Amino acid sequence: MAIHSKDTVVKLDTSGGVLTDISTYCNKVELPQDLDIKEVTTFGFTSRQWLAGFTDSDGKISGPFTRASDAFFAPIMAAFEAGTLASVSLEYAPEGTSSGDRKIYGEVILKNYQVSSDIDSPVMWSADLKVTGGLTRTTY
Repeated sequence: MAIHSKDTVVKLDTSGGVLTDISTYCNKVELPQDLDIKEVTTFGFTSRQWLAGFTDSDGKISGPFTRASDAFFAPIMAAFEAGTLASVSLEYAPEGTSSGDRKIYGEVILKNYQVSSDIDSPVMWSADLKVTGGLTRTTY
């Protein structure tokens, strides 16, 4: 059965390390997980051979800009720029937070935070994330 994203919950640490529900600031979450592969083909094969390696993930979250969303993200970006943060916790619940719902979590680095304006659109914010140490998939 398909699941509507209206119940999605997104939580991120503040610059002070407090895991905070930021779902009301967000309208899009992308958290792909990629697998690095290396070619190991040797002479004599007629097809390429591959070896699975490390997982990697670059995520993105975004939503409509508000003063509250900017007040949340700007200090986090400033702390990363100052070198006072190594990572922040991210918790992503695409189905919601009821018992049995999927939860994906890990530590991330805020690579980019930006605010953008377009004449035909609302002011938007977006943040690019780099997962460090991998993602854990579990349930509530």
